Amino acid sequence: MRALSLSVLVLAAPAAASAQYHPATHRPATPVAELSEGTLYHLVSQRRHEVTSCAARTDTGAYVADVEARVAPGPRPSTLYNARIEVSVRSRHRDGELEACVRRAIVDALRHETYAVGRAVRTRQTFRIRERPEPPEPPPAVAFSEGEARSLLESASRRLAACLETAGVPEQVVLHITVERTGRMTLTNATLPPGAGPHALGCLSRTVSSLATRGRPERRVQLTHHVGTRTRAY
Repeated sequence: MRALSLSVLVLAAPAAASAQYHPATHRPATPVAELSEGTLYHLVSQRRHEVTSCAARTDTGAYVADVEARVAPGPRPSTLYNARIEVSVRSRHRDGELEACVRRAIVDALRHETYAVGRAVRTRQTFRIRERPEPPEPPPAVAFSEGEARSLLESASRRLAACLETAGVPEQVVLHITVERTGRMTLTNATLPPGAGPHALGCLSRTVSSLATRGRPERRVQLTHHVGTRTRAY
């Protein structure tokens, strides 16, 4: 009887050992695809819903959001979960609240993707939020008026006279002025007194060129304008 008991124990031992081995529990790790520029572009382009939600939430007036995403490896093993992710957003028209919302949404979405990051990659993507608004209607055209041009010259009389301080008896200076088709005035000629300073003509030209009529003449208009000089104290 003792010999029979020993043989049973010997046969049971290998059976117990084989029962502890489960090949199904020793599966190899699933390989993780590495992030590339194309993959990152695809991941960012899928965030259109988040961009639309941010636009609705912020009630923005922007019509386009330009997104740039940059991903660099983090601590090893580097994945999108621990990678360095930088997202910049520039909207048109600029809206800081919208830009911050889109930035947070894209960074959060990328963190939840399972890709290995072995090198730095970047991508750009433009999201159209709405159709670009039509430019505002141009202001109604204003008819050219010679009276407006002369009024502008009269309002600049003090500045013009300051260019002509001369010694001696005050004289009248005649300015020959052209009103361009853009409304801008230019000095074409001037009759200066003998005592006018060397910088008088340049000063007159700059002053006249700073004037412009609201109305636009169909062709150049020639005007003459008289300026009274003032004497310079000795």
